[in-house]
Amino acid sequence: MTSKNSRNAATSLVAAGTFLSGDITFCNELVIAGTVNGSVTNSGEDSGVVKILEGGQFTGEIMAPHIEILGQVEANITGTVSVSIGPSANVSGVIRFMKLAVSPGATISGELITMDEKTDEKSVENQAST
Repeated sequence: MTSKNSRNAATSLVAAGTFLSGDITFCNELVIAGTVNGSVTNSGEDSGVVKILEGGQFTGEIMAPHIEILGQVEANITGTVSVSIGPSANVSGVIRFMKLAVSPGATISGELITMDEKTDEKSVENQAST
């Protein structure tokens, strides 16, 4: 298998029209085009990506290095590297991030918390439980 095929094999998809309730642990990339209610956690390295596409809906908690939102999200979000919120996104909840990019047209309601480089995973978990 070539490296390109290996990378694609690690992409998980919740397709449009699919409803999933529960906890998801993924390794490389998780793409949500349907509806997910639960928690999403990355078990891989700092390259893990969660993408919520336009039309996708998510409710719960997300913890991953990179998070890209174009759909509707009601969640506690922790992007240990970056959070990107696109122009069609509607996001509510607590957003913790190292780097944040928000496109014009995005709607955000909730709390934005900047994490510094000294913040480790344990302190993020402690903040989430309070």
